[in-house]
Amino acid sequence: MGARSYQLLTKMTNLPPMAVAGLNVYPIKACGGIVLQQADVGRMGFLHDRQWMFVDERGMFVAQRDSRGLGVAVKTTCLIKPAIANQHLTVTAPDMPPLQIPVGGIAGHEVPVRIWDTRVTAIDQGDEATQWATRFLSRERPGRYRLVRMPDDHHRAAPIGDAELAFGDAYPFLIISEESLGDLNSRLKSPLPMNRFRPNIVLRGGSPYEEDVLDRFRIGSVEFVGTTLCVRCLTTTTNQDTAERGKEPLRTLATYRKQLSGVVFGRNFNHAGRGTVRVGDQLSVISDQ
Repeated sequence: MGARSYQLLTKMTNLPPMAVAGLNVYPIKACGGIVLQQADVGRMGFLHDRQWMFVDERGMFVAQRDSRGLGVAVKTTCLIKPAIANQHLTVTAPDMPPLQIPVGGIAGHEVPVRIWDTRVTAIDQGDEATQWATRFLSRERPGRYRLVRMPDDHHRAAPIGDAELAFGDAYPFLIISEESLGDLNSRLKSPLPMNRFRPNIVLRGGSPYEEDVLDRFRIGSVEFVGTTLCVRCLTTTTNQDTAERGKEPLRTLATYRKQLSGVVFGRNFNHAGRGTVRVGDQLSVISDQ
């Protein structure tokens, strides 16, 4: 959607300008998120987003689900909650002692790891983290696990475009609007929270699914470019606070949001530039002309 189309739609429908309603980072892939009022955008997306990851003995990534024979499915990773304060990442989980490591990482040895089809040389985060990860993750899936960190100087390109990312699936940003979730929840017997979908940026003020057609816009000094619609998986059916799994929302989404690629909800975005994004910031749509 170009700037003229967006401005005309806003004027005709009396919609307020779209703005940022929520910000989330997920320091450890597949684990809990941190809600922020402002977030700094760097070369690989939001600072600290998916900068760490659990892997098994083979170096294969751990996630809440697997696909195509890739990934180690441990749905209870959602119960692992990170926090960042005083230059340290603190990791907690049920019936586990806190694990604390420096935000800048531990200068451990390099290990080869795999995130989907990408092979990366990551940095092992030490024996204490290995013992912690093995103890917790083995409750659901026995094995030996370690925590690794993406090197600050590593370059992992998105499949489309020029953006780079850390251990995210494919793109540095996932964006969903409150209106889209509201439309979905109007079709469900029991409404679901936004954390089922794990977006980085939540928007407010447009019509449902408007993020699907917002091709280019700017928030502050950062430009966002739309790529693919996000194909949803079993993670969305997992209660992020209990790890219980059901059939929704995939069953309902399949009735009206199914494409050849799968059931879609939310959109992936690349970014250009660096800066700070704040809750309340308005979107400035960039004209295609």
